[in-house]
Amino acid sequence: MARLRQFALPLIAVAALGLLAAIAATGAEAVSLYELAVYLLAGGLLSFGLTVAVARWLRRGHGPLWLQLTLTASCGVVVALVNALLTVQAMLFSSDDLPRLLLLLLFAGVISLALGVSLAATIGHRVGALNQGARTIAGGDLSARVSVGGSDELAALATEFNRMASLLAEGAAERERQEAARRELVAAVSHDLRTPLASLRALTDALADGVVDDPATAARYYATMRGQIDHLSALIDDLFELAQLDAGVLRLECVALDPADLVSDTLNSLRPQAAAHGVDLIGSAERSPQALVAPQKIERVLYNLVANAIRHTPPGGNVRVSIRPWERTPPGAPASTLVLFEVTDTGEGIAAEDLPHIFERFYRGEKSRSRATGGAGLGLAIARGIVEAHGGQIWAESERGRGTTVRFTVPSA
Repeated sequence: MARLRQFALPLIAVAALGLLAAIAATGAEAVSLYELAVYLLAGGLLSFGLTVAVARWLRRGHGPLWLQLTLTASCGVVVALVNALLTVQAMLFSSDDLPRLLLLLLFAGVISLALGVSLAATIGHRVGALNQGARTIAGGDLSARVSVGGSDELAALATEFNRMASLLAEGAAERERQEAARRELVAAVSHDLRTPLASLRALTDALADGVVDDPATAARYYATMRGQIDHLSALIDDLFELAQLDAGVLRLECVALDPADLVSDTLNSLRPQAAAHGVDLIGSAERSPQALVAPQKIERVLYNLVANAIRHTPPGGNVRVSIRPWERTPPGAPASTLVLFEVTDTGEGIAAEDLPHIFERFYRGEKSRSRATGGAGLGLAIARGIVEAHGGQIWAESERGRGTTVRFTVPSA
């Protein structure tokens, strides 16, 4: 019903205007108003019926696009010819003028059809290019692009198509990179699991076979086994925590506390390791508000950052951990005070090509995530996940040979 009104209302308006124009041109005494209205109504009904039939056919989408556009132009020509003949019958024009009128209408129709066919060919070519591009992408070639010309809706569609293809290509490249990183992580974790397990097996076999009968040597074997078990436990904890972060199910029980206590506890637990490496640990804190954090999780972040800094700082260097208020907020966000933690070392620094990626899951840089210098490269990824779960941010600044500074923020209480 809505589509019927869409065609009928304009048709009634055109018929009424045509009737008024005919009366004005011929005079009411020259022609019967009744007959004139009948002829105009007949022409309108024929035009309406033809238009509705063509519109229904077009909605079904049968035939190629060029044929649909050509048929639309032809429909306009036929409507004009039919109404011209009815106009002559209504004696609005002399029958002697009919050949000239038909000739003019045919000339206009040929021009209209030519333009319609040209437009149909142009649109069909551009749509065909989009179709071919879609087929190419569906076939796996994400480098396919469609030439953009003009400023109409098809040009806008081609632009969006190219943007979609670029996003798909970027997504595929990122997935490939992540998959390669996952494979490397599996290899690294397999190595880190296999080495302590092989050591444990050798030590237990030696003890079980009675090879070691010296109490001092046996005690040393047991101490080595405990160390390997601790290494395995830490690695499993890392993998479990990373899985929780990936799944978004990490539970945080936040409390308000003095952030200096977190720094003090972390430095005290790592002083033996720092002393073994000949690295000095320094802690400093400005007057800052209490932090609203999960204590064990933030201690884990500090532990990972400080331990990583110790590993990459040569003997005689130092690692400094400091705290201060942080009032920088994103544009448009309400003003708030955060707590900023800084871990600065005097180590070899991080290469510029590695720096943007050191917090990514499964990323292993040449130095900062090297298996030889500690772990499977999960510590910084876990640190980022924990900080972001608190609603904070973490970032690093480094220069080759000039050390590294890692900063992160947490909400204040």
